Amino acid sequence: MGFAAAPATQVVGWWHENRGFRSGTPDLRWLLAGAVLPDLVDKAVGQILFKTYFQNGRIFMHTFIVSLGIALVGVYRWRRAGDGRALLLWAGVVSHLVLDRIWTEPTTAFWPALGPFMRHPSLRSLWGQILDYARSPLFWVEEAAGGVLLVTSLRFLGVRRWKYLEDFLRRGTVPELASPTP
Repeated sequence: MGFAAAPATQVVGWWHENRGFRSGTPDLRWLLAGAVLPDLVDKAVGQILFKTYFQNGRIFMHTFIVSLGIALVGVYRWRRAGDGRALLLWAGVVSHLVLDRIWTEPTTAFWPALGPFMRHPSLRSLWGQILDYARSPLFWVEEAAGGVLLVTSLRFLGVRRWKYLEDFLRRGTVPELASPTP
């Protein structure tokens, strides 16, 4: 989430200062949700619910076609009602695909154009994968960096007290964007 939040907060901060928001401030919870959505959906479907069929944790939500669909809905909602939530969700999903380097798995990235999803018969259980990640020092470095970026991004937006964090989590509001544009 931190790797999605860091560039987004810079863009949102610049936009707020220079152009303002006509239809209310953006709810960055949608961006953060998009950053984890591909794994939440695909791991549940491909490794838990239908593991014997898919044997893969990167399926539908890790494809460019689903990302394109979210983008089209986002553009439609933005133009029709000034609602940017779906665009924020899309930005989070795209950041996830970039960090997963999904282009290195073209069968998944370009599904259905290149055929069905690849099966990984040697795929360990979800619990086994979690344990493998937990044992990897690189995993902890990446997670710590993401955590630092997320905290720094929230602080940049004025979330510097527990009350502001609670407001952000419940309503999506942040102090810096709540202040009027100069």
